[in-house]
Amino acid sequence: MNIERTQHIGHYGVTFTVIRLTVLPANRQALANLCLLEAGPSANEVRYGLMCLYEKRLARDLPCKMTVAISKPLTRRQADLLNERGTIVAGLIASAVSAPISLASPFLGAAAGGAVGLKVKDVIRSYHVADVIIGIDAQVNGGIGPQRSLSAMVRKFQGG
Repeated sequence: MNIERTQHIGHYGVTFTVIRLTVLPANRQALANLCLLEAGPSANEVRYGLMCLYEKRLARDLPCKMTVAISKPLTRRQADLLNERGTIVAGLIASAVSAPISLASPFLGAAAGGAVGLKVKDVIRSYHVADVIIGIDAQVNGGIGPQRSLSAMVRKFQGG
């Protein structure tokens, strides 16, 4: 199993450790023992996610290219910027819903837009200081064509 570790600085200055590996059916058990120091106490959960994603993508004896991205804990500024982005998205969706309804009834359009905006804001996750963002990607080429699966999780700060 070839393992490559790099760092990537993404949007809003969030720094990720990116681990790329190619898993063959013969060494898939090695995923259970993969060293993921960057994941901290969530390492077992990330390993389990890797194994589940590998099983989902398994196509006969083809190699599976996997990528794990683990962020450093978020700063206050980064968490605020990510949360602000969610507020903007909720506002845009609410405006898109209320605009056509407002043509018929401005009061009903405002009410519908407000309700949709609140519902969308509830669905969009909010980030906090020291949260860790983890993304897993698995890709297999061959069989019925390229297959790709993605998984993302946010590990909340446990205090300390």
